[in-house]
Amino acid sequence: MSIRQIKTIEELEKLTGKKFPKNERESITKILETMPVRLTDYLLELSKSSPAVAAQFLPNINELKEDGLKKPFSGVMKTGIPGLERMYIDRCIIMPSSQCPAYCRFCFRKFYLETVAMPMNYINIDRAIEYIKNDERLKGVLITGGDPLMDLKRLEYIIKNLRKIDHVQDIRIGTRSPMFDPERIDDDLVNMLLKYHDFEKMKPIEIAVHFNHSDEITKQSIAAVTKLTASPIQVYNQTVLLKGINDDPEILMDLFRKLHLLGVEIYCLYHCDPLNGIKHFRTSIQKGIEIKKYFRGGNATGRINPAYIIDTQIGKVEIGVDAHIEKREGDFVWIKTPYKLSTYTSVYKDFKLPAGQCKLDKDGYISIKYLDAK
Repeated sequence: MSIRQIKTIEELEKLTGKKFPKNERESITKILETMPVRLTDYLLELSKSSPAVAAQFLPNINELKEDGLKKPFSGVMKTGIPGLERMYIDRCIIMPSSQCPAYCRFCFRKFYLETVAMPMNYINIDRAIEYIKNDERLKGVLITGGDPLMDLKRLEYIIKNLRKIDHVQDIRIGTRSPMFDPERIDDDLVNMLLKYHDFEKMKPIEIAVHFNHSDEITKQSIAAVTKLTASPIQVYNQTVLLKGINDDPEILMDLFRKLHLLGVEIYCLYHCDPLNGIKHFRTSIQKGIEIKKYFRGGNATGRINPAYIIDTQIGKVEIGVDAHIEKREGDFVWIKTPYKLSTYTSVYKDFKLPAGQCKLDKDGYISIKYLDAK
């Protein structure tokens, strides 16, 4: 399937049929210079019929606003290896590529594109494998990016070498390809993954897909998803809560029911991250809590009721479960987390908390300052 990278407003208007008003054209041009529109032909056609899809992939003048963070995870523990990130004791992330078949405008890694155009080279992949091999606390590895299905040769090289490490149990692959490039999910991909999937040895391959709206559940995406769920491979979904797109419990419930019926585990509803230029996508935390209450209020089975997760600079938390809001401070909230400083220093002895953003209680638990939305 063809991938189109659009860098001019004229090309964008021609391909999408969308006409930008005169007062927006200069702003849209500036946006395209730093964050081009990238679409598959399939997604281009879907965006023409679905406003919910178009809003996720077409530029908005609000992207020029610096009203958030430059990077979401200033608290990442340093591994010293480009493409290998770690925030937790028992798992880490390998990012073989920063590229995707399409670019989501709300992506928390969108600004990686400014500096990381090349894929992770094999020297650094080998270094990452050696790092994981040398720490038996690492039981799981998430291969994400960018979309790791962009390069199956590189992906299989990583999986094959991870399977040589006894203490690595689950290997997860994060991809949105079933939604925006369904043809990538073919028999060759599934057969390759099954070579490294072994339930008997408790060493599964898992696929994390990403659907945000039921308009994304099409004949093509259903075929892609069921090709995975019909195999022994475990598939789970992650959804981002997006203002004006899916911040309605009935819209989310419709999506989750359809995915559940396709055999997909409904795993996480993520709060949209406080990055520069994506404030127009963000709801308040309270809005997410209200949606969860609606689900729990007898309207939806627990099988389609995901965890509501907030990404802080030091890790994920679930408000009301392992974390809570201590107080509000202007546009910010202070969130009490389940994390201790000693957790991070046990992995990276020189770890420092984000300056001015954290405080410790008497038991060593971290509270972090988080930018809320209206």
